[in-house]
Amino acid sequence: MTPKALILIADGSEEIEFVTPYDVLTRAGFEVKSCGVDLKNDTFAVCSRNVRILPDHPNPPSIPFQSAHEYFDILILPGGAPGAKAFCGSDIVLDMIHAFRKEKKWVAAICAGTTALVAAEKKAHGEEQKGGKKARVTSHPSVKEAVKGAGWEYSEERVVVDGKVVTSRGPGTALLFALTIVEQLCGKEKSDEVAGPMIVAETL
Repeated sequence: MTPKALILIADGSEEIEFVTPYDVLTRAGFEVKSCGVDLKNDTFAVCSRNVRILPDHPNPPSIPFQSAHEYFDILILPGGAPGAKAFCGSDIVLDMIHAFRKEKKWVAAICAGTTALVAAEKKAHGEEQKGGKKARVTSHPSVKEAVKGAGWEYSEERVVVDGKVVTSRGPGTALLFALTIVEQLCGKEKSDEVAGPMIVAETL
């Protein structure tokens, strides 16, 4: 069965963190779709370094499936501070994250995108769950204290996998992040198959 990935994008999302998993997962044979979140323009997102990207779907309600978490196997959240802020401010996105996690589907976040995981947990369970068991995660250093302060176990590793949550740190770890997603969902053989023609360095 073809694995299916949904990648969100907002104005201010980090280009490398969006394009890299989109590209790598496509190479691995995933069906990859992108969806805009609160875009100022109806057709494209203006990313953190002014690159314009046209998502497959301009907003979550335009996704032609009853429930994204039923159709897709993984939800991916790129970073970029303004983009992550848009994710955190969207009830639709937070509910989507919660639905994926509740149904034991994969969720992956990189850089400031990890803050959306925190916001989704808070929205679903409230402040009283602050001390409860949460996934071990990483993020961009700029949001480390916010993540730790919300009670999440924090790691300085470049990519962290805990259960069905994959997190990573920033643009420089985006390729490792993407290949890790491929490995987790399709196996190391497929990840190596994708990495070979890309001439990926032995250490990322």
